[in-house]
Amino acid sequence: MPRLKLFQKLSFPFLHPFQTIKRILPQSLFGRSLIILVTPLILVQVVLGYIFFDRHTETILKLLSDTIAGDITLVIDCIERGDNFKHVKELARRDLNLDLSLEPNKSLEKTGLHKQTWLYSFLETALNQKLKGPYFVKMDSDYIYIALKTKKGRLNVTLSRKRLFSRTTPLVIIWTTGSSLLLFIVASLFMRNQIRPIRRLAEAADRFGRGGESVHFKPEGATEVRKAGLAFLLMRERLKRQLFERLEMLAGVSHDLRTPLTRMRLQLAMIESNEELLALKQDVIVMQQMIEGFLTYARGAGEEETKKMNLFEMLNKIQNQLNSKGFSIHLDCPKDINISLKEGLFNRCLTNLLLNSKRYAKKVEISVQCMERHLQIAIDDDGPGIPIAEREKVFRPFYRLDSARNLDSGGVGLGLSIARDAVLSHGGQIYLRHSSALGGLKVLIRLPLSAV
Repeated sequence: MPRLKLFQKLSFPFLHPFQTIKRILPQSLFGRSLIILVTPLILVQVVLGYIFFDRHTETILKLLSDTIAGDITLVIDCIERGDNFKHVKELARRDLNLDLSLEPNKSLEKTGLHKQTWLYSFLETALNQKLKGPYFVKMDSDYIYIALKTKKGRLNVTLSRKRLFSRTTPLVIIWTTGSSLLLFIVASLFMRNQIRPIRRLAEAADRFGRGGESVHFKPEGATEVRKAGLAFLLMRERLKRQLFERLEMLAGVSHDLRTPLTRMRLQLAMIESNEELLALKQDVIVMQQMIEGFLTYARGAGEEETKKMNLFEMLNKIQNQLNSKGFSIHLDCPKDINISLKEGLFNRCLTNLLLNSKRYAKKVEISVQCMERHLQIAIDDDGPGIPIAEREKVFRPFYRLDSARNLDSGGVGLGLSIARDAVLSHGGQIYLRHSSALGGLKVLIRLPLSAV
């Protein structure tokens, strides 16, 4: 039984030919469309080549070889009959395009063919059918030389190789190849124009998924592609309207709750203090902090235009604001990085991350690097860090750690949620790691280079 399972796990390419073919085939729609176009053209060329070259060309070469053999047989009959050789030679040159020379009492040094190729074989078959005596055939790039044994001696026949050449063969090759290439180019251009709207739709959907706007997108192309584009626009508007309505409703409720909570705090402040009253006051303060945090979260999820800005200036400004006694921020960032950002949202993201570090650390290092495919912002601190099991949970809204390090102590658990939403809206990713440099928490933010 274990051997059977081991055999099932082994992968043999010859047992899965279709999977092997899938790996070789291109992944893009344009590449696969070209294969769909090229395959019939190649098959047509193969079928045409077989029919033409194997049938038509063979028939033409056989007829030409029979004509040459017949002309030579006629010349031999005239010579052996005793006709004047000079007269026969003149007639052969004028009417048959044959150049003759006769060498009396001289035999053939070689017989047969100079080479064994397909073109020699056609001429050999025709000469064997027409001639009775031995012969020798040799060809070069311009002429065909045939030596024959006759009763008058050795007859040398020279004729142009063009007589064994069909003009239809290169013409068919040129026309079929040229027309195939022309059809391929025209079809490729049409296919590219049909695929371009699909690519633009995919780019618009990706941009919208990253929080960007697709203001320049409009449905185009074939009917089905236009329908998909219109469906995307309707879906985008519905999602934006639904998100806006929910945020407006929740923000309105949170805003309306601020008044009764403020009134409650005033009333509690006028009552004589005791332990129960202090606990009640603390609960009201927490509720008010939750409302303020949610309002900040809702504002961060709203619409904001992106604009080009200098990343060093933004980080330097935040550094100057948060640097204080007992807490230092070291910044290592190139000064020439200009990036398209939603300034308010990304500023709030970085501020939340650094405020979290400030509560539990004394030293923070910010480093910025341009990698091969993305821009990386690393924030290291010397605090207690976050357990691996909790690193994904802390991104949930209103989630608070129960361990020694509570990232939102004095808050409501929305700081990292706002930070992650801000990064995702820019098409990036955010990760929490252990800081090998300072021993605390390491926050990695990666933004696509398209934003730089």
